[in-house]
Amino acid sequence: MTGVTMAEVTDGDLTTTADPTSAAEPGQEEGKKTLYTLKVCPVVKEAQLAHGLRHSDYQLYRQYCSRRIHRLRKNLDFIQGDRKNFRKKLVTPEVLKDERFLYIPLMTVERYWAYAMQLKEESAKDSRKKFSMRNKLRKAASYVAAFERLVEESDQCDARTQLEVQGYSAWLQGTVLFELAEWTGQWARPVEYFNKALAIYSKVQGAVSEEEQEVYTAKIQEVEVKLRFCRHHLGDRSATDTLLAMRGNEALGDKLDNLLASARERQANTLSEVTWKGRTLAVKHEKVRLFLVNEGLIHEELARTEEANERVRLLDRLLMECKDAIQLVRDDLKADASFKPRQQTTEGPVSPLHFLHTYLSYHRLNLTTLRNLALAHTWRMIINGEVQVEDGKKGPKLQDLVRLHEIIIQNLKELPNLPGLEDDLDLRTSVEGQVIAHRAHRCYFVAESFLKVEKWAEALVLYQQALNYVEEAKSGGNLQPSVLVELEHLTALIDSKKFTAHAQAILAAQAAPGAASSTTKSTGTKEGKLLIERLDEYIEDPSLTSSSPQVAQVPPPMTSVPCKPLFFDLALNHIEFPSLDDKIENKKTNAPAGVTSGLTGLVKGLWGGWGAKK
Repeated sequence: MTGVTMAEVTDGDLTTTADPTSAAEPGQEEGKKTLYTLKVCPVVKEAQLAHGLRHSDYQLYRQYCSRRIHRLRKNLDFIQGDRKNFRKKLVTPEVLKDERFLYIPLMTVERYWAYAMQLKEESAKDSRKKFSMRNKLRKAASYVAAFERLVEESDQCDARTQLEVQGYSAWLQGTVLFELAEWTGQWARPVEYFNKALAIYSKVQGAVSEEEQEVYTAKIQEVEVKLRFCRHHLGDRSATDTLLAMRGNEALGDKLDNLLASARERQANTLSEVTWKGRTLAVKHEKVRLFLVNEGLIHEELARTEEANERVRLLDRLLMECKDAIQLVRDDLKADASFKPRQQTTEGPVSPLHFLHTYLSYHRLNLTTLRNLALAHTWRMIINGEVQVEDGKKGPKLQDLVRLHEIIIQNLKELPNLPGLEDDLDLRTSVEGQVIAHRAHRCYFVAESFLKVEKWAEALVLYQQALNYVEEAKSGGNLQPSVLVELEHLTALIDSKKFTAHAQAILAAQAAPGAASSTTKSTGTKEGKLLIERLDEYIEDPSLTSSSPQVAQVPPPMTSVPCKPLFFDLALNHIEFPSLDDKIENKKTNAPAGVTSGLTGLVKGLWGGWGAKK
């Protein structure tokens, strides 16, 4: 396009503005070529957000790219043949006579990339589509390399266009190798391209306006996430720490979670069995395998995560996966005709599928305990004033901490009763020690609740009971070092609070008699009677006209009320009634024989006649 001004050039969808340096001045020579400017990142970002990728709809974006390429070729009269014959036409430096020609290779690369991402999502249900996805990625890499050569060989593209196309090519080729590395394991190859893209985009970011900087900032963050992920797989521990720290970032957390999820899905595909308690169990469900992979990595992530809220979020997400896995195994157990919900230990070991259910239930109880401990730590910091409650949310109370430790105790008690673990003495001993330790924490928080309402004696007794639980837990052994450290810290807290409660209890006992006497004086008159007790007497009582008149005691004192009497006939058992046997015998002997037989015949005749008529 010769003599392009600041007027917008459009082909129906996207609008671009030519470089102001390329505008033809009135006295400019006609033979001088115009430099074209293509802002790759802003153009691609705008197209993606407007045509499906705002909601991760790659199919819609791919269809848009196809329509876009067709319109460009039609408007530029660059159609590849007709309906009957196909003649391939590539954009070369010789045909680059319009700025819109640059959009043809750009949209072609975007179409192949979007098609590959669509197939990646569909491969979760149909694993055969992953082979087509790899082919589309390789196609995208070859087309973007040709696009980069076109811009470098042409003398009609300005410096910014060349720089942006180089950065776009490095990012896409690195992304292609990154996606393929999940199957090949070659994580070193994408690092070179990502470093090149990061350097280019950093330079471009510093040379553009503030409105365009947001696009390049987001692109740089995306490249940094993938770059650190590659270094994490190459064994760089600092990159691993950085990745875990970046999970708290709202802008990068979702992208990083998607990367970790795809990598763990690949590991789950190779997990076919698991060994636990000396038994090897087959794992056939993909969701169960994925949960086991995530559970094996969660402890390292928790150790590197400092914020308690983030630990709770990670454990909540893993618990949801655990519940889904347990439901799948439970459905298989229901379909098994030989399954017994509660099998006796004398009947032998449980079936492998039933023991897999026990294994998953064991993880669920442990993860729930870890989650409640992290939540209790957060609530304790809020109650102590170390952390502020978020606006609009209700702060926790000491009763909430007591309830959390009760739930933890209940979960721990369920562990030895799981099917297949009834005879595990080591597990039972370990669980008993943990239960006693959490009882000590529960007693401590109940004592704190009594301390708040100034019930010093009750708090003092509970503090002593908590110390007894601590000593019992330590003497039992089989406790983890972290639990022992928490018990030592709890002992120090109880010692400081116990002496305070003891002193307050002594002060309250000394002040009690004086308070009682003052209360007696204030609740009565000079004669010590209330108004309701002296209604027949007239006494000048100034308290009756005051704000607190001494009329009656509220609530009234308890009085004895006579109950309803119960009558028992005790004389009946001591009365001897006369015998009537002689009168009954006389009636039988004095009755005429004809009367008896006549009555009998009459009855028989009536019943016989009724039966015959019926």
